Amino acid sequence: MIFGIRESRLIHLAQSAPSHLKETFVTPVKRRARKYLFGDPKGERRRLGGTVKDYSMFEHALKVAASSAKQDLGTVSNLSRRDFDERDTFRFRAQVPCLEYISLLIENAVLLRTNRAGRVYAGFEKLSRMEAVVDRYLRMADVSERVYIFGEADWKPPRHPNMRPIPVAGGSRLSHEWFIIVNSPTQLVALVALDRDGFDAPVLEARWFDAIKTNDPKIIEPLVQSAENLVDQSLAA
Repeated sequence: MIFGIRESRLIHLAQSAPSHLKETFVTPVKRRARKYLFGDPKGERRRLGGTVKDYSMFEHALKVAASSAKQDLGTVSNLSRRDFDERDTFRFRAQVPCLEYISLLIENAVLLRTNRAGRVYAGFEKLSRMEAVVDRYLRMADVSERVYIFGEADWKPPRHPNMRPIPVAGGSRLSHEWFIIVNSPTQLVALVALDRDGFDAPVLEARWFDAIKTNDPKIIEPLVQSAENLVDQSLAA
């Protein structure tokens, strides 16, 4: 994991450096590491990180899934737990309640299959859309190495040492995408969806999404790498 490697190297440097180098080298490096890993308490903008570039997780998911076997379920009003468990990779079109149910299945699995090495990448379009489930995500952060929350910064999530908001630009493609990607030794799954109606829809819960769900490592690994790249861009901004 990127953060674990960097952090362990810094700890090693701090322990092994000669005393005359600690103030000139190790202390500034540790200070930068704390900002990189946990945010800078002196400024909310630094805590949130820079806004990531325009990017589409959904388009990338379709691209990497193009050569994989997948089913197209078409338009569905709901999906069963059996559909979720037994279908490895499938596309579908559904409204918000259906996506909420699939997301809930994934989130509950994170809580039940606790693994401290797991990472979660969740896109809410707008950070305010996370408010209704923030307690669940705080519990997920308790049992994960890191939880990254992507969305337009219209709301400030509570602080947690293992959770980091990644702001996206309003009107960007990522600000119209709902996703949850889990990369853990005990769970490998992704749900990525594109909002076709947007927040101008008269009833937000009735919005339609094109979506793909997968458990295929060949699809998920590139998505995880893309999410990590976006995190790095934000933290470096």
